[in-house]
Amino acid sequence: MNLIKTLSVLTLAAAMSYGCSNDSSTPSPNGIYSGTITGGLGAPSNGGEKGIIYNGRMMVFSTAIDIQSFFDSQLTVVDTGFTATLSIYDNSFPVASTADLAGTFVHNTSVTATFINTTDISITDGTINLTANTSLYNKNSSAATVTGSWQGTHGNVRNATSLTIDGLGVIAGNDVQGCNFTGTISPADTSINVYNVSITSTGGVGCTSLPAATYTGLAWTEGANDTILNLTIADGTNARAVILTKN
Repeated sequence: MNLIKTLSVLTLAAAMSYGCSNDSSTPSPNGIYSGTITGGLGAPSNGGEKGIIYNGRMMVFSTAIDIQSFFDSQLTVVDTGFTATLSIYDNSFPVASTADLAGTFVHNTSVTATFINTTDISITDGTINLTANTSLYNKNSSAATVTGSWQGTHGNVRNATSLTIDGLGVIAGNDVQGCNFTGTISPADTSINVYNVSITSTGGVGCTSLPAATYTGLAWTEGANDTILNLTIADGTNARAVILTKN
């Protein structure tokens, strides 16, 4: 093989290797976050918003009572920037509005984004500023960690939720509005503190808080003994974000 062909083969091999790389140092917005939100449904940020980004899906929600903002989007990431159509929910009376989202991230550090309302005059333009919690994100996950009985009342009594998760990650539960739930939860990757969630609301007498449908989302645990479960689910029309405590 002559020199030119040899160099060409080596260059192609290097390019293929780079394209297939799973190097964890590659910049990514994946992480668990806390931070602030301005705009949205008009309620001020309390500075305690929680968020998660995994495989491009970003879910951020307010943690203060009577501040119901919940944001869900699928990011299109290019280098250290991203764009998306942002779904904005009122977590107490969840019906989605949308906004155009654009932002940047610093790997394992922060996310900064702005959103511009496109569909609803009650939604004000705003910003999302998040700081990464790398130690929380890099905790191991397992089915055993989330096995048990969980209860939570995020933001409003309408969202008071009770769930039971068995050792296989099967979910059963209900809320105070009469909605009944079935579903599954499983680690997205056991080396990180991220769980994939699918929950089906089967309705029920008086069920108005989460209409009958199948919702998908993400969850993560907190606390020294993983006794807090942050769960976020949405289907593009309705959504639920809830902070659950293990019984």
